[in-house]
Amino acid sequence: MTPSSELYATVLSVFAEEAWACQEVSGREVVRAGFEAHHTRVDLHVQVFSQLAAVSVVSESARTCPGPAHRERLAELVMRVNETLTVGNFEMNWDAGRLVFRVTNLFPTPQGDAGLIRGLVHTTVGEMDRIAPLEAILLGAEGAALASLDLGALLRREDLLPPAPVPDVAPS
Repeated sequence: MTPSSELYATVLSVFAEEAWACQEVSGREVVRAGFEAHHTRVDLHVQVFSQLAAVSVVSESARTCPGPAHRERLAELVMRVNETLTVGNFEMNWDAGRLVFRVTNLFPTPQGDAGLIRGLVHTTVGEMDRIAPLEAILLGAEGAALASLDLGALLRREDLLPPAPVPDVAPS
């Protein structure tokens, strides 16, 4: 498919430059991609809104809440996590009982910015990966264990964080 906007062409060039496999959605300025992260696989889509000069990157968790009690606790977890975020936010697809992460950027130019687009994809993968073990713990709890789960303490668990990347810096 030939890109129909400069911004979509920039999105496609970012994926090509990074050698990220993706599939274009026919008839739309949307690409789908999947990434293997530290804790989980993150499937996402990148959608271009050329009239707004906007790009939105969205990922939905593969896990589903088994019932209303889990859904309510997951919604609380999402609200607590969102308080810590600067870019993007978690949402709940309430009817499906699934987490969604969404980050959107408006660009001042029609072609956008490749570095920012790359960052939006990295942010989406990173945030979905960061919440995956918390979501698994919460969805694995039942009854009294679910009701008494200390979400604040769960969020502070550093053992669940992926290892920090080591900068690729040559010694001087």
